[in-house]
Amino acid sequence: MTYIEARTFFRRELKTLLEVNEIDFYFKTLLHSLFNIESTAIALDPNTNFSEDQKQQLEEALKHLQKEKPLQYIIGSTYFRELSFRVNPAVLIPRPETEELVAWVLEDHKGLKQKKSLIDFGTGSGCIAIALAKEQPNFEVSAIDVDHTVLELAHQNATHNQVNVAFSQQDILRLDAFYTKAHIIVSNPPYIPPSEQAEMKPNVLQYEPHLALFVTEKDPLIFYRSILAYGEVHLISKGYVYFEINPRFLGELKSLILSFNVYSFEERKDIFGKVRMLRIQKE
Repeated sequence: MTYIEARTFFRRELKTLLEVNEIDFYFKTLLHSLFNIESTAIALDPNTNFSEDQKQQLEEALKHLQKEKPLQYIIGSTYFRELSFRVNPAVLIPRPETEELVAWVLEDHKGLKQKKSLIDFGTGSGCIAIALAKEQPNFEVSAIDVDHTVLELAHQNATHNQVNVAFSQQDILRLDAFYTKAHIIVSNPPYIPPSEQAEMKPNVLQYEPHLALFVTEKDPLIFYRSILAYGEVHLISKGYVYFEINPRFLGELKSLILSFNVYSFEERKDIFGKVRMLRIQKE
């Protein structure tokens, strides 16, 4: 099978699921990620043949795409703020909205001259913690997650991106024994209630980790409440908490923040015009 024949095959097999430009993007990404073949090769060397091993790998990837498995899980990596991260179905695939949250933190601390401690609660792949450590060397970053295997992957990503992050296995809902003081807290915790599952795409619902996505319908703010309670004690005066949020619960979350009587807040919209981020300051 030649390069051009393989692309035609992908287009035919995926046409009911994806637009042609999406199919071509996936095909080019697979060529580069699996075989280090540049996308220009399709135009410059269209009649070059794949080896049998390469052909089998492409056919296997195609089967995954037909089942709507995310491309990032198929190739095992993704990018977040131009940094490369390993990902697998144990961790969420980083979103552009989360890049905006990181951008807000960096914007606020652009001219930082002294060291500041920062904690990322629910780190997952480590994308938030690692990007912040990479782009602001004066951040002393700690990151926690409840899952040991997730932390192993995050540690690999920190090593790959050549940054120091102190990882710790902790449950966000049981932080009584976690005594670290912080200047800054950042978190993108689970915030989707089960009632929103019907609106979600199969590639997310069937493959991404429900533990990192979903929160109970009964108490959708449970993780925010625990982090705010932690910050009430361990965040320094004038310190900040940055949250990614579900816009559906904005009103309830504002009320929760004010109920502590030590916080003020500002909101920010994402690229889609939804209030997706809050910056909270302690008195």
